[in-house]
Amino acid sequence: MPTITIDGEKYQVDGDQNLLSSCLTVGLNVPYFCWHPEMGSVGACRQCAMIEYKDSEDQSGRLIMSCMTPVRDGGIYSVNAEAAKEFRGSIIEDLMTNHPHDCPVCEEGGECHLQDMTEMSGHTMRRYRGTKRTHRNQYLGPFINHEMNRCITCYRCVRFYNDYAGGSDLQALGRNHQVYFGRQEEGRLQNGFSGNLVEVCPTGVFTDKTFSAHFVRKWDLQTAPSVCEHCAVGCNTAPGARESSNGNDPVLRRITNLFHHDINGYFLCDRGRFGYEYVNGSTRIDQVLSVHNEELISSTADSKDKLHCKVNPRDGVLHLSVQVTAAQRQLRRIIGVGSPRASIENNFALQQLVGADNFFSGLNRLDQQLLQQINAIQTDERIKSPTTPEIESADAVLIVGEDIYNTAPRIALAVRQAARNRQKNRAQNLKIPLWQDASVRQLEGDPSPIIFIGTELTDLTDIAKTTLFESPEKVVQFTNELTEEIRNSNNQGTENTSELQKQIRHVAQILENAINPLIISGVSSRHPDTLSAVAKLACVISDRKKSPTNLYLNCGEVNSLGLIQLVNESDNNLDQLLESLTTTKNTIPTSLVVLENDLYRRLDTPSAEKIFSLVDEVILMDSLLTPTAKRANWIFPASTTAESQGTYINNNGLAQRFYAVYEGKGYIQESWRWLVDAVDFCTEKSANLSVINSWKHSTDLSNAIAKEFTTLGVLADLGPNEDYRIDGLKVARQSARYSGRTAIHAQQHVSETPPIKDPDAPMSFSMEGIHNPNKTPLQANIWSPGWNSNQSIFKFQQQVGGERKGGPSGKRIERAPRPISEYLPSSGELEHPSETSNKVQMLPIYRLFGSEELSNQSMSLSEIIDGPFILIHPDTLAHYTLTMGELVDIETSNDTHRAEIRPCNTIPHGCIGVPFGLPGMETLAPQIPGYASLRPAVAPMISEDQ
Repeated sequence: MPTITIDGEKYQVDGDQNLLSSCLTVGLNVPYFCWHPEMGSVGACRQCAMIEYKDSEDQSGRLIMSCMTPVRDGGIYSVNAEAAKEFRGSIIEDLMTNHPHDCPVCEEGGECHLQDMTEMSGHTMRRYRGTKRTHRNQYLGPFINHEMNRCITCYRCVRFYNDYAGGSDLQALGRNHQVYFGRQEEGRLQNGFSGNLVEVCPTGVFTDKTFSAHFVRKWDLQTAPSVCEHCAVGCNTAPGARESSNGNDPVLRRITNLFHHDINGYFLCDRGRFGYEYVNGSTRIDQVLSVHNEELISSTADSKDKLHCKVNPRDGVLHLSVQVTAAQRQLRRIIGVGSPRASIENNFALQQLVGADNFFSGLNRLDQQLLQQINAIQTDERIKSPTTPEIESADAVLIVGEDIYNTAPRIALAVRQAARNRQKNRAQNLKIPLWQDASVRQLEGDPSPIIFIGTELTDLTDIAKTTLFESPEKVVQFTNELTEEIRNSNNQGTENTSELQKQIRHVAQILENAINPLIISGVSSRHPDTLSAVAKLACVISDRKKSPTNLYLNCGEVNSLGLIQLVNESDNNLDQLLESLTTTKNTIPTSLVVLENDLYRRLDTPSAEKIFSLVDEVILMDSLLTPTAKRANWIFPASTTAESQGTYINNNGLAQRFYAVYEGKGYIQESWRWLVDAVDFCTEKSANLSVINSWKHSTDLSNAIAKEFTTLGVLADLGPNEDYRIDGLKVARQSARYSGRTAIHAQQHVSETPPIKDPDAPMSFSMEGIHNPNKTPLQANIWSPGWNSNQSIFKFQQQVGGERKGGPSGKRIERAPRPISEYLPSSGELEHPSETSNKVQMLPIYRLFGSEELSNQSMSLSEIIDGPFILIHPDTLAHYTLTMGELVDIETSNDTHRAEIRPCNTIPHGCIGVPFGLPGMETLAPQIPGYASLRPAVAPMISEDQ
């Protein structure tokens, strides 16, 4: 490692980094604007000036831009030289000539990189008295505010949006001092990572519009480390909350990125950033409800033999209680239904309450089988689940049946970076450092091969070298033939072979020649044979290369892989539950406890209805009113991710703990606490119920899970328990500048009420405690003296862009290795309709906004979620008396849905693409894959409510 001298101090630095990055890594404060640790250098702002000396005798040195300067062993530099300070001051003064003096009303104020750099440069007096340049702002959609007058022309926005994220509708327009960063015409920014402009922009040009609706300053937000609940990638987030203006109910106000080196790095997708509003939505449940004749009625009913709520006179907490005698309890069957969007702790608590035999996963048979396959595949020693940086380093990527931009968006962003690896290799051969971003991007040459085989590919088509759009059955056939091609190393000539076989050989050669190939697939095609095919392919490549193959498998929902650990070897799914209820003579009363799940999204409507009709009582614990709530006798308000502590397991098998940002309003509490309360009020307890009754903290459940399941033993070591202290103090959720804590409740009482105590984490719901992220990863408020913006994250990294000090959060679960041949079931053939039936095969397609259950309830997303539609190839449509844009009825054996016809040339012939989970089409999802008939919409459909 080179040794350099900066202002008389010697430092060892990374020779592959530029001087600016090296200075920041060793903790020096050097101003900058255009440089970004993930996007490299372009030398646009001239703000990072330093002095470089030829040798120790040189007294004057020369002015250099540190972001454009490679470090040299023995180099002598100065940050604090008067010439460098004067130059930096003149640059910031020039940048500020047109910048408005609107810090008090700018939403970036208090966390503004421009403010920090202005102070750091010493520019505190304005001499310019001329007229400032002004611009007209644009409407950029429901997510982003636009205030171009604050722009300092650092070019970060277009570099991220166009170069890094692959967007095309944000440009730098104009010239000189009239450069305008916007769209050709007003409209929503189309790229699914546009929200990162809020954090990438060093000023207030782009701000969070959803945050504007309930804005407070950064220092008035209460934060805690959390995990995004909108897919299974497991991105780390820092939600911010503050009580509402009436001083009563807490409000989740925004989501920002929390750096995690192995998962999300510096960036989040727009669904993860803006999907949080469901927490504050009108469908939120915050009271215990009783349902009679489909009307929701607040209730504290206490009818005999019913689960009911009871107020504990000691602390006023609402308790769920089973008021039955021991004899009656033996004559009542209680069935539990889990959920892949609930934490492991909540699922485990329900499983312990009802017993393993009476606990069902909350998935249909197909979805559970898919997840069991993934769980088995990932245990094979020839397969490695790659981190995001490992995905970005792949030199060939094969995507099979997974539209990752819509199902695992952060992985799609990583694949986009992988496409540049050939370009980066060429730059290294030419001795061009990779941080010289503009120079590297000018190099010509083909991108690294990205190959897609599946139904629909969104966003990545511009970098995909080879695409094959087919039905899942033909995708499996292609993948199996590709596996045989690699296994047999067939090097014969391509003459007299079909075009398909030539394509197979071409892809096989790419994968064989790649040093670091990557395969991506998952559950989205809902086809078990797809998973079997990619697993066999990965194993064959591993056998050839004598090293594990990177295989990234998307599991769908946030805790899908965690849920399957509890039921991995069983067949306890919703289809099995229906069969059990149907075949078992109902001689005793049956209660069905549904945990944070909507059965109408898992089963076709007749099947869900039949389950509800075969039980005597339905008890729902959930955060949102769903169709299942209409069938519930009792509804108990459950905490969301931001209001609770628990564990999710992501696609890679990484168990991560999330922490409560604030206490939920009303009677909201974690589902496991409702279940413990039920046991607490039982007059007689079995040994198992006594164990449940002993749980007082979230970590008690985590420890119990670790003892019960060897695979989940890491949960005991995930994080400190509630008794942990640093220098005798808890970790503060509020900043040291948190204001108005007393005044916010002044209309209720003059004296300050004590903060709520957290029973689960060593964290305080106040400003008292540890604030230093270097001392604990529990601190999510990233702040350092002189660095109020999110740029301060470098102060808490081992090196710029590297792991956070203290190591990464989360631990991989420990699954015993076994060959995948033990669990490669075949899905069997679909029951094909007769040729005269005129039916089409339904294939699942996904949308970033519309396919995920929770974010669909977010207000800002509601205006951009599509109405019901299907995609169909024009040639397929020619067989029907239908036209594009027309409404059509989709008739299955169970129900009928109405949707608009839209053209798509990539949908295979004889198939239609059906948006999975789209509002208005949710109940169609469980029937995919399957067949349906298309009929012209001739009469208005009567809704269930009507």
